Amino acid sequence: MVNIGKVVPTGIIPGMGKEKKPFPLRGDVIAALGELMGMTVFIFLALSGVQAALNAPAGSGDKVPSSAGPTFSQIQSVAFSFGSSITVALFLCAPISGGALNPAVLLTLLLTGNIPWFRALLLFIAELVGAILGAYFSNWVTANQLLGVNKINPGFDIPQTFFAEALGTGCLCLTVLFIIIENNVLVTFTPFVVGLVVFMCHMFLTPIDGTSINPARSFGPAVVTGDWTLNHWVFWIGPLTGAIFAVVMYLGFKSLKYDEQSEYERDVFTNALDSGMMNDRGEKASSRNLVIDNMNDPDASSARRAFGGADSVTSPKLRNGRSPFADDNMSVGGLASPRARPDEESQFSVVVEHPSDPNLVSPPPAAAGYTR
Repeated sequence: MVNIGKVVPTGIIPGMGKEKKPFPLRGDVIAALGELMGMTVFIFLALSGVQAALNAPAGSGDKVPSSAGPTFSQIQSVAFSFGSSITVALFLCAPISGGALNPAVLLTLLLTGNIPWFRALLLFIAELVGAILGAYFSNWVTANQLLGVNKINPGFDIPQTFFAEALGTGCLCLTVLFIIIENNVLVTFTPFVVGLVVFMCHMFLTPIDGTSINPARSFGPAVVTGDWTLNHWVFWIGPLTGAIFAVVMYLGFKSLKYDEQSEYERDVFTNALDSGMMNDRGEKASSRNLVIDNMNDPDASSARRAFGGADSVTSPKLRNGRSPFADDNMSVGGLASPRARPDEESQFSVVVEHPSDPNLVSPPPAAAGYTR
């Protein structure tokens, strides 16, 4: 049986038991089915959110006329619908098909050699079919005219729309190339990163043309509603052009061997950080070496930190040279002790070194008259 929980590698399909048999067509079909499922879920959730946002009352209590354009709150709702929907869809289908969910992204993977052409063709067909199914389900469930059809809004022309679509799609494709393909440290959070990019693209593109950055997303609603515009080609050529620009930039950085430079800088930074931590650890160890002197003076006992020749400081644990936990009648060398007689004082100083110091000085034998 096929393990659906893992990405099926091209040309190798898990067989029964421990054997792996080459059967490329089966793996490509499974990937296409996963892409179909993901695209259907993505378009259905996204367009249903658009329906709810644009049909909601906006101040006057009625739907905002298309000539006036969406309000800012509606733009945010649309952007959130698409950003969160692509995140959910990626979690669903990425382990099966890789989760392109966009012909423009598929083109970048094909041009960079990360997917074979036959699988790319099957995924492309699956994306178009999934977009049609998702748009149909959204139109049927909401029982309203589907409002997610891409159109150039008044006040914008074709060059502006084309360039905006190319820029937005380029940002999305660069994110895929430098995070997913390069196995960036953020690759674990890929669905969230892609969802964030899609959200931001919808924030600035929705007032222009409703945001495409995905030819299949524009194709599905147009098929379901039959609302084809003369400028529909912009929602294909614009995103695909942006994908090509992203590939050119990606290959340019690869030719400069940016990854080797980044690895070298990480090594330098790591070594510097480790060196700094070692120095800091050594300084802390030195600061813990205490020299306790003036043991004979019960009123002037002090503790000196032997670090860089620092001046003597009185230990905070001593009050006038005596321990607050000791009996007043028992002391040794000015330090309170329950084992010493008040009339007998030791004539020595105790040097306490760090435990790791090989020259650790042990306390001398008990003074004469010391009783246990």
